[in-house]
Amino acid sequence: MARVLVVGSDIQGEHALLQRLRDASSLPAGSVRSCRDLDDCDLLVIKDTPALRNAALRMVREHPRIQFWVEDQRGDLRMGQRDDAPAMDDSAIRQALWHMPASPGPLEEPSQARGAKAVTGALRGSLQSRQGHALLALRGEPLVLIDFIRDQMVMPTGGDAGGLAQTLADAFEELSLHGLSARRYEQLAAEQQRLPLRPLLWQWGQLGTAWQDLDRKLQQHARVKLLRWPDFRVLAHQHDSFRLCSLLLKRACSVDECSRLLDMPGAAVREFVHPAFLCGYAALEAPSSGSWAAREAGAAGGSLLARMWRGLRRRGGE
Repeated sequence: MARVLVVGSDIQGEHALLQRLRDASSLPAGSVRSCRDLDDCDLLVIKDTPALRNAALRMVREHPRIQFWVEDQRGDLRMGQRDDAPAMDDSAIRQALWHMPASPGPLEEPSQARGAKAVTGALRGSLQSRQGHALLALRGEPLVLIDFIRDQMVMPTGGDAGGLAQTLADAFEELSLHGLSARRYEQLAAEQQRLPLRPLLWQWGQLGTAWQDLDRKLQQHARVKLLRWPDFRVLAHQHDSFRLCSLLLKRACSVDECSRLLDMPGAAVREFVHPAFLCGYAALEAPSSGSWAAREAGAAGGSLLARMWRGLRRRGGE
């Protein structure tokens, strides 16, 4: 069933659009119908004007399970998340409507964690143990099904993984994590595509801003230790991330130490630590014994940094 909310058309235009969708879909009578409440619709279709498009994008961010199409001035339908989306012919419309996920029922499972700090801790624990299944929800609406055993995820309502990462980042403090049995996970995931989990978490960690607790510990010179190499798909061509991985796999360092040793801004180090921590690749250790000021005072003489630079100069023949 596809419940369609049409915005920007008059009654005659709305009826014509719905009939076009019914004809193209070849679904049973009553499967494509109009709705009036955003919370009850599966597909939002708007007339393509700048004001309506901006409003629709905000609506979809708040209701990520809803699909969003635009009807342009020629009457062509296009996917609304991309400005360069091609016009959809009847075959594309039929395929989209046939594969439109059914609206999920209310959550039955109690929340295990709620809010950025608690959700991060629960995710890290399950990622490291590689046990169990879970569901991430926003205000009771399922967003992501997670299989920690296979390191996979499913988007139960379809959509774009990049848009989902932004939604998770924007609503970090409002998210809740719900444990699922293996049977319940398979029931909710059904035949939908299984996707790798870590790239989504990494992108989410890069976009998120709710890192106050983690950043406070980093500012207090907690040391970061990398537990394993991240999935190379998340590092892509990020040269500085490879350098940080090489250093932090060998020894735990604070943000300031990473910055000094690798000659990169502290902000860039934190931008790496955030997703690495969320993905369970990185852990924090207590600051080194002795005060930071005392270590800084000795930097000109016998610090690790000075010894490394002297060694590099000797090997370079200087």
